[in-house]
Amino acid sequence: MFNEIRSLDQQIAQLQAQRDALFRTKRKEAVELARTLVQQFQLTPAQVALSSLSRSHAPTKLKRPATFYDPGRGLSWDGTLSGKGRKPNWIKAAMEDGTIEHFRIQVQSANTGTGTGA
Repeated sequence: MFNEIRSLDQQIAQLQAQRDALFRTKRKEAVELARTLVQQFQLTPAQVALSSLSRSHAPTKLKRPATFYDPGRGLSWDGTLSGKGRKPNWIKAAMEDGTIEHFRIQVQSANTGTGTGA
């Protein structure tokens, strides 16, 4: 009985090895075909819906837009007060002398028009 089980286990192992080898071969062929088609038709990852799966380009971390800007020194700060990092010295000084609002960037909304088109 144990010999039969051992024999079946060996057959399973052989079949699994054959399956793995066949899978690797077919996968390699599929990758080569995909690369050929992408190059032939000059496709981008986004066009073939693979941009989110691409490992070659790590997603860039989005940077917060600047909230405060000192044009005299070319310094900017995103205005995070969430405890991540320290406030720059020029912001601390502006807060102390009450001139912080002088450095605030005024953002205009995209829908500032009256839009009364009738």
